[in-house]
Amino acid sequence: MADSDSIDQLARDSLIPMTGLLSLLMPGSATVGFAIKGLDGRYRLANRTIERLLCGDGERLAGKSEEDLLPLATCRLLAESDRRIIAGETAASVEIDLAVHGQNSQCLWLKLPVLGVDRKLQAIASLIDEASPQPGFMAMQQTLARLQQSNRELQQTVAELEQVASTDKLTGAWNRHRLEEGVRSEMDRLNRYQHPLSLLILDIDCFKPINDQHGHAAGDAVLKRLTTLLQAKLRSADSLARWGGEEFVILCPNTGRSTAAMLAERLRRDVAMAKFPEAGAVTVSIGVAECEPGESWEQWFERADEALYRAKTGGRNQVQAAPETPQRAGPEQYVVANFVQLVWHPAYECGNELVDRGHRQLFADANELLSAILSEHTAEQVNAIVDRLVADILQHFCDEETVIVDAGFPAAAEHIVLHRALVDQALKLTGAYRTGTKGVGDVFQFLAYDVVTKHMLGADRVFFDTLRPQAAAAGRPGKRLSTRSKPPQRQSTPAMPDPLA
Repeated sequence: MADSDSIDQLARDSLIPMTGLLSLLMPGSATVGFAIKGLDGRYRLANRTIERLLCGDGERLAGKSEEDLLPLATCRLLAESDRRIIAGETAASVEIDLAVHGQNSQCLWLKLPVLGVDRKLQAIASLIDEASPQPGFMAMQQTLARLQQSNRELQQTVAELEQVASTDKLTGAWNRHRLEEGVRSEMDRLNRYQHPLSLLILDIDCFKPINDQHGHAAGDAVLKRLTTLLQAKLRSADSLARWGGEEFVILCPNTGRSTAAMLAERLRRDVAMAKFPEAGAVTVSIGVAECEPGESWEQWFERADEALYRAKTGGRNQVQAAPETPQRAGPEQYVVANFVQLVWHPAYECGNELVDRGHRQLFADANELLSAILSEHTAEQVNAIVDRLVADILQHFCDEETVIVDAGFPAAAEHIVLHRALVDQALKLTGAYRTGTKGVGDVFQFLAYDVVTKHMLGADRVFFDTLRPQAAAAGRPGKRLSTRSKPPQRQSTPAMPDPLA
């Protein structure tokens, strides 16, 4: 049977390492189907092969269970495999028959545990070894989808009732009391499960002159307009609160420092580009800090506030992040919905701020899309993320081409050809996604594998030697440090760490 040796090796290894989960998903396989399902029995991620094996034409495996797709007798065999994994076995396999274009085909279905950083079972991975093409199944059950929608509607009703007592009267954002309740809950999750947690403090620049020149009614209108803009740009898991006056706080669960900084930069840019009829141009300064294990709420907030202070004194309309500490170098800080993020490391920097910023943004886009997939965001929310990531790819390629041409990179023309090919692929893929012939998993595979892993961490490194001497000669802008604190020294990073580590 095709690839049986590799499957046996995975079984002997006891489990699929976290760094291998997405690697199996991204490039896909011609014969081996791979998918991950939660302990609730519903699949979260799947490659194209297993969807072809188990689903009807155009159907997606995400959100479905084996009972939705397979005969009862087959489900009983697979349920026994699940029970063995839940009981602690390192692998469980069963031979089953699948309908393949009207004919039965015998397949090996291997199940493996996916363990979290606490070594507890988080999900179950499935691999199906089958070499012949598969037909679609007829009549997919939709019961789970309807129940999920009903549950979302119920949660929305409860949230609306709670909002009356927990929101700022002027803006409709959370008030300080509601924020502190959310902070306690998220800090508990951080300390128990090592989920990363970040905070943004946002302050409107030169707000007093707005009130003085245009009146307090205009100032109130600016606050309400800003709230509406921020809430439209935030991710569903993020929470916006009005801290007081013209100052806002954004709580970002499952978010590390670099991703939070990218989010803050996007918000800063969107506010600067927005129109405020009552006051003209409006800008904001933002401080960012990731919560450290064992840190108190007051200490965490103070570090974010110090970063905001540096942004204000450094010229306003900018983002400043609180320094990292050495003990936060482990991969546990990057867990999102029980899976890993792409992790940015200083070794990926070329020395040119514009290029490095674009690379960090693509990392953040990939992580945001992965989080949306695993957290089951609505189609509208996922569509917005897809639109942003395509726009970011186009903008980054444009910026990078300008930089490498100006720097005299000898192979600039060939590199631009690579960009054009990726742009064509991105446009075709998103077009197919819009028409339903490609899924959001295909978009993630393209971004994380073709753009980030192959191109950015591969082809882009060819021009690093051209840019680094120029960056060193020019001197990259240093971070403005508050006189109130001195950041700890950062530990060195290996030359080329695994982005999925």
